Amino acid sequence: MKKALFFWVAIILICILSACGGQPEADTNTVLPETAASQSAQPSAAAYPTQEFGEAKQSGILIAYFSLWDNAPWDREGVDTTTSASVVVDECGAVGTTRYVAQKIQDTVGGDIHAIMAAEPYSADFDAVVSENHSESSRTISSAVEDMERYDVVFIGYPVWATTLPQTVRTFLSEYDFSGKTVIPFCTHDGYGAGRSFSAVAELAAGAETLDGLAIHAPDVPDCAGTVAEWLDGLRLTPSENTQASRGETAIRITIDELKLNGVLYDSDMARQFIAQLPQTISMSNFGGREVYGGIDQAITVGGEGQLYFDDGDITYCPSNNTAAIFYSQSDRPNLTMTVYPIGKVTSDLSVFSDLPGRVDITFEIVSN
Repeated sequence: MKKALFFWVAIILICILSACGGQPEADTNTVLPETAASQSAQPSAAAYPTQEFGEAKQSGILIAYFSLWDNAPWDREGVDTTTSASVVVDECGAVGTTRYVAQKIQDTVGGDIHAIMAAEPYSADFDAVVSENHSESSRTISSAVEDMERYDVVFIGYPVWATTLPQTVRTFLSEYDFSGKTVIPFCTHDGYGAGRSFSAVAELAAGAETLDGLAIHAPDVPDCAGTVAEWLDGLRLTPSENTQASRGETAIRITIDELKLNGVLYDSDMARQFIAQLPQTISMSNFGGREVYGGIDQAITVGGEGQLYFDDGDITYCPSNNTAAIFYSQSDRPNLTMTVYPIGKVTSDLSVFSDLPGRVDITFEIVSN
């Protein structure tokens, strides 16, 4: 009976992925089994972009997460749900549940997302993963957080394995000094809750103030936005004008015809150059079901390295063609061909952008206090 169920789930998932070319999307409808020790895993390093933002974002909030989906080899063309990771699936793709929760946290409080990556990938056979996790005392990680000092609040996300933290997360917490920071755990699980993991985070992040964590049952992840927002509201981390001011962010209004959206521009030199040009109305093209972009009045002097990826809601500047863009969907083109620099973020609902015409005038202006 169990094999038959797995067979039909696999057939359905293969058909779903084939319909949209197997590319990931942000909205979700279905969740596959949780990556707790009693379940199985099917990760993919080719899922949603997991790189952290560049130095342009100075929000003071870091959302670090570990997902087996990103840390083991996976054949996206040959889905086998009998070894599937904790994955949320929609009509066009999949993302690990822990990453999905991290995105919902970012949607509410902003901040930078950082994927915790093991130097040596885990096995795609979850029985082997369970054995490895039990036998090893630590696991080297390959992804480093640049300038951890600038983050005052650090979220730590992970799946619960054997009632506690994966060894990779233990390594991450052991490699940084969290003294004086606020550390907030969140986890996904297969029905047994957070186990001993919250206390383990508090112990390993010595010197930090550890706030109440959030544990979400894997099947509830696709509908977790309200739960996440309520939890964050209880922690008093929901952005306000005061918190934006303390982080140096500038509140802006984005007007499309009669529609008014909210956003922020970061405390960075590039963002300040854009702010100096506001208010500005930009004739923007709606491109590829993922972004609106258009030329701005004056070129911006860039610094540091740009990036060839984006997160939904990013406001970016591209020096190659002197354009500003708002990215609203990973669509089927999550990778870029021209380097962009994040200078801000839209904080309102992004769903309105997909219904915009091919060309539209969009006004950016500073919100007066």
